[in-house]
Amino acid sequence: MKPLFKIAACLLVVGHVFSLTSAQAQTQVDVYLTASGKLQKSLDLTGTIEPKHRSNVAPLQAGVIDALFFEVGDKVEQGQKLLSLDSTLAKLDVEQAKAVMLAKQTQFKEAERLYQEVVALSKRELVAKTLLNERLAQVELAKAALAEAKATLATAKEIAERHTLYAPFAGVISHRHIDIGEWVSQQTTVLRLVAQKDLRLRVAIPQEYYSQLTNAEGIEVVVVPDFNQVQEIPARLNRIVAVADDQSRSIIGLIDLPSDSSLVSGMSAHAMIALPTQDQTIVWLPKTAIKQHPDGGASVFSVENNRVKRRLVSVVSSQAERVAVTGLSAELQVVISGVELLKDNDTVTVNNKLSGAL
Repeated sequence: MKPLFKIAACLLVVGHVFSLTSAQAQTQVDVYLTASGKLQKSLDLTGTIEPKHRSNVAPLQAGVIDALFFEVGDKVEQGQKLLSLDSTLAKLDVEQAKAVMLAKQTQFKEAERLYQEVVALSKRELVAKTLLNERLAQVELAKAALAEAKATLATAKEIAERHTLYAPFAGVISHRHIDIGEWVSQQTTVLRLVAQKDLRLRVAIPQEYYSQLTNAEGIEVVVVPDFNQVQEIPARLNRIVAVADDQSRSIIGLIDLPSDSSLVSGMSAHAMIALPTQDQTIVWLPKTAIKQHPDGGASVFSVENNRVKRRLVSVVSSQAERVAVTGLSAELQVVISGVELLKDNDTVTVNNKLSGAL
């Protein structure tokens, strides 16, 4: 009996040790409950703030500068007087044209009077019809001469008016290139005028994003000025210039800024352009869930009935402590701890379950 008792005792001890070993072999893991979504990427670009209107202003007439009504840095309104040229000769031309017009006007009235006299006599058949036609022709000639004189006067007035230069739009005088007494012509740049109200951010967009951006509407942008005093500015990508630079291989994007942006032309700013949402479904996971392969691939482990199953995934985006992957469905329990020690079909014990936004 004693040998049988000893054998039974040994079997009980071995079985107990085996059960303890199996229990200890189950790895404790944390899991994350997946939720699917669409991938939303953004493009962070640096650009320069520029005005919609920026003009190197030149006079409409040649002449000597007689007076200046601005200084560098002045803010001017549209139509405000900027400078005047010596217009003595132009004013004399206007007076001469006025005199000629008055003479032609008198001649026209006289021709009209003579014609009416002949018309009255012709009704009583006291004058020849040829005289009536002759007087009518003289009226038409005088009328044409008067019209020519009026046009000459209007031209003279316009030339005299062009001796004064007015601001073509509201803005700031950024440069002045002339002074009183200098001779200027229609090809002389006298000043540079920069608009302040209609500002936009100009960015260079890499060519690979052209199709993605041109086929979308209402692309949202967040403009971040490169200094702390101004907050982020919500905007939209208003225009894409469909010509690529042959050196940088980029296209120009223009982002209109609100009038109260407190920015000026020439400043720098960042534009975070929200790229259109892609059709592929993605799942965000903690980076600790990814097991890297020697060949560059990646996989994760999901837990089903306390056993892990390897699932191949593709990493499409990485942000801080999370990654976006494809190849997974929603509501999977993905292991996020100790993945380097796991093998397919290992038995595990779930310690903590996490869910929600990362």
